[in-house]
Amino acid sequence: MNNATVVYSGRTTNWPVIVASVVAGVALAVFGRPWDGPWPGMVVPLAIFVGLLVVGVVTSTSMRVTAGPRGVQVYCGVFGWPRFTYSRERISGADVVAVSVWRSWTWTRRGGWQLFLRSGPALRLALRSGRYVTIGVTDAEAALAALDLAASGAARG
Repeated sequence: MNNATVVYSGRTTNWPVIVASVVAGVALAVFGRPWDGPWPGMVVPLAIFVGLLVVGVVTSTSMRVTAGPRGVQVYCGVFGWPRFTYSRERISGADVVAVSVWRSWTWTRRGGWQLFLRSGPALRLALRSGRYVTIGVTDAEAALAALDLAASGAARG
């Protein structure tokens, strides 16, 4: 009796966006010359900008995806938030599609959620609700194989 479980796990990090965000933040701080302006008036906008920059970098520049018997889980950012979970019962089908980074992190009426940080192959889930979710993974074929194996195991057992 073999009770082996296959689970795909992969992490994607968008280093160019991290570098560009840090460079842009430093450039705005330096070229804005907050030390020359009236400090009480500059502290609040600078704090808001730095806070938004940190939140953006921490939550939207990396994704960890797992796929297997429990479905697909997507953990975004350093702390795993926001988090998306698609149980196996909610998934009616899955396939591999090619995506363009120019449409990442969007929701469309026809396409559903699109969660990816880079161009290339991605895992597209068809949900039982009729919606679709496209998730960027490092190895889309392995993620699909883990889902297929979990579905065939559930059908047998």
